[in-house]
Amino acid sequence: MRRVLSALGVVSAVPVLLAVPVISKSIAAPRPVAPHVTAYALAPTPATHGVTAGVTVTHTGHYGLVGATWSSGKLAPGDQIQVRSKTGSRWSSWTDLTMPDGGPDDGSPDARAAAARHVTSTDPVWVGSADGVQARVINAAGTAADAPSGLKIVLVDGGSSGADASPGAPQVLGGAVAEAAASQPTIYTRAQWGADERLRSRNPGCGTPDYGSTIKLGFIHHTDTANGYSSASVPSIIRSIYAYHVESNGWCDIGYNFLVDRFGRIWEGRYGGITKPVIGAHTGGFNTDTFGVSLIGNYTSTTPSSAMLGSVEKLFAWKLAPYYRNPRAKATTVAASFSGSRYRAGTSVTFNVVSGHRDADTTTCPGSDAYAKLSSIRSGIVAAMGAGFVAPTVSPTSIRMLSGQTIAIDASVVASQTWTATVANAAGVVVKTLNGNASTTTPLSSVWDATGLDGLPVPPGVYTITLTGANSAGKTALPYSAHVTVTPPVTISGPATTAYDAATPLSGTAAPNASVTVTLQSAAPGAAPLTQTVTASPSGAWQTTFAADNDYTWTATSQGWTTAAHTTRVAPLVTPPTGTVAPNIFVVPGTTLSLSGSALPGTTVTGPGGETAVVDATGQWTGLTLTPTAATTLVVTDSRGLPSPALNVYPVGAPSASAPSSGYSARSFTVTGNAGSAPVAVQVWTQPAGATGYGLVKTVTAAKSGAYSVTTTLPTVSAPTPIAWRIVTTGAGTVFGSLDGSATVLPTFAPTVAGPATGYYLHSIPVKGKAVPGDTVTLWTKPTSGVTWHRTATSKATSAGTWASSYVLRGDTSWRVTSPSGTSASGNTLVRPTLHVPATATKGATINGWGYAIPGQKVAVYRRPIGTTSWRYVGTVTAASSGRWAGHWHLIYPMNVQVRSHGQVSAVFSIRYS
Repeated sequence: MRRVLSALGVVSAVPVLLAVPVISKSIAAPRPVAPHVTAYALAPTPATHGVTAGVTVTHTGHYGLVGATWSSGKLAPGDQIQVRSKTGSRWSSWTDLTMPDGGPDDGSPDARAAAARHVTSTDPVWVGSADGVQARVINAAGTAADAPSGLKIVLVDGGSSGADASPGAPQVLGGAVAEAAASQPTIYTRAQWGADERLRSRNPGCGTPDYGSTIKLGFIHHTDTANGYSSASVPSIIRSIYAYHVESNGWCDIGYNFLVDRFGRIWEGRYGGITKPVIGAHTGGFNTDTFGVSLIGNYTSTTPSSAMLGSVEKLFAWKLAPYYRNPRAKATTVAASFSGSRYRAGTSVTFNVVSGHRDADTTTCPGSDAYAKLSSIRSGIVAAMGAGFVAPTVSPTSIRMLSGQTIAIDASVVASQTWTATVANAAGVVVKTLNGNASTTTPLSSVWDATGLDGLPVPPGVYTITLTGANSAGKTALPYSAHVTVTPPVTISGPATTAYDAATPLSGTAAPNASVTVTLQSAAPGAAPLTQTVTASPSGAWQTTFAADNDYTWTATSQGWTTAAHTTRVAPLVTPPTGTVAPNIFVVPGTTLSLSGSALPGTTVTGPGGETAVVDATGQWTGLTLTPTAATTLVVTDSRGLPSPALNVYPVGAPSASAPSSGYSARSFTVTGNAGSAPVAVQVWTQPAGATGYGLVKTVTAAKSGAYSVTTTLPTVSAPTPIAWRIVTTGAGTVFGSLDGSATVLPTFAPTVAGPATGYYLHSIPVKGKAVPGDTVTLWTKPTSGVTWHRTATSKATSAGTWASSYVLRGDTSWRVTSPSGTSASGNTLVRPTLHVPATATKGATINGWGYAIPGQKVAVYRRPIGTTSWRYVGTVTAASSGRWAGHWHLIYPMNVQVRSHGQVSAVFSIRYS
């Protein structure tokens, strides 16, 4: 059988998105316009009369943009999809549809949404205004070639609106970087080009913008569409690109952040806020922390207009300024995964801050003529900025008063300018002004010594340093602000409360090795101040203690500076009963606790039940009791209203426990339960078969509710073996309860695996089996003729011991699994060829058969009259690199058809007369 020369024939026209009425030209105000998208499904047909093109679709309805999509397979190397359009009675020349050279980063919402559609798409071509289409797939020799499965030609009509010719005044939009608003160029909004915002939620996982953390650089693109468009057609062009990116590419939105037309108008692209670092789908691998600006048109051999270039320069100047980027500098970012990237994922790549798309991805975008303008664009951006700071820094952000430390203020500039640094206190009062000149060769470099206008040290506090600048023409730089803190030369801290007569700590900071005087004032009437002198350590830390026989107020003095005064008060204290550990007290239910403690002499203490006790001259009190019936927080209060530190009192109930009746050798074994509604210690003890006593294995602490889970490892056994376990609850040396149980330890076993003997090329092949519950099962595969096993997938065995996994069949494959318990036997799955034929056809018609097999393998076609048993050989074809094969023959009688490849056979299909 000779190999079929396939072309494209239209099977059906499938409307993908219903059109809504476009905006009437009488309505001047812009409104959303829903693009009309139509997909024409195509399938292989034999070439006739030497024509290697597809069948003409003469009446498609109006459209302006055309592209192609398919559901599976790929173009063979050298093959090309071509289209031409009809306007009235005239046909255009043939145009190649190229594969996209940009797109979303792998793993992004756009990429996930596109992957969910399982569709491959070309870049679209703008044809202006057309009403018919032809399509073909040809190889390098110009001969018809196989088409990918599910190939469709997609036509997009961007619709029209009365506002397209006059979308209104471009707007200055607010955003996250308010300082940038004054220098923002005029930008036409999404509403002004008639964006149908419903499209953004069309694909799964879309609808919400995705943001980066900054803007490091910008990429210049071109839309690779026609150049001779009118100003009134630009909104429709953008709407068409938007619809194609969403409907055909499967993205969440239009890929570009901005678009610029040949008239110099700037248009808002991707939704999310023009001042924000919106992550687009313009430069695969590098969409995060960048922005993409696309020139509407093709600039491979056409120079962008001066109006277009001027607007690009203004847009970049405005977009880079808030992030203090230098248009002539470079920036480093990390590559994400993208099939068309020039760089491997995870690679740190340094780009020009103003780059072309081709710098990142394997593409010629933005066209040779536009790319040649990048150097002058960078100069134009600098001119548009006029003045600007680059990477300004203020460091450190905190210094200590009277330390001699200074704060450095540094920045580069985009061009020569003057600068001023003002330092203002928290009230906004300027306390210092610094100024000077800077250039590209002499950057800004200054210091603030933490003094004010009078030359004296400023007091501790938070200060704002603001940089402003301007060039000789009066153009101002975007201001930069940073907050810095001046800390006191000496600090002091201590507890707000303490126990009576306790050694109470005070600590703080000062200059290294400085002398610090601590002043203590007792609240006792007529008490004289007490002073202590300490020396700060070389790191500036100091500490001391005092005996709190009363309430005390304290300050610290060093280098002539005195801290604010703070007070430590004597609070009552409950002494934990003997045999308990604060803050938890565990008791047997029904136990009455006798309470005692300390407090300030002369006060009284009130217990949880309202009873009181008098504090004696030594600061001690007794006589209060507590009989807890449930978990209780114990606090006593003195007559001044000060509470004691809280203690938790738990009556510990009987424990509960449960565990599996069996477990596997050397695997985990878990006992769960409740430790008596208290966070006591839970011990697990075990007694293996033949042992004379229990051994402690593990101890955990129960949750506040008493819930616990204790996991241990079972012993290694070669046959089923009984084991006893015991749970013991304890607290502060007291045993509150115990429970016994038993289980059987089972020997482990190697995993098993089963899978189908045959499967289809590129299909997912399921495998499953049994393994020790909880074990990780690793699936290994290799070609049946190979020797090296490859790790393919992992899964975890369920509690019932079952597991399941899968792999993609790319050739005859051997498989096996491993687990911690061993290795399974291996099995094979062989590739079975597939066959697709029509169920009916007219007598004598040409039957087009196709399917998939292993690439490079011979596929033999057989037929037989229906009702007979003898097969007749028809011919042999070779599966392409995509695995696809195709052939044709004539329907000379109702027949059964089957194909065979490397010993495997397809299903049998019947073709009857229609």
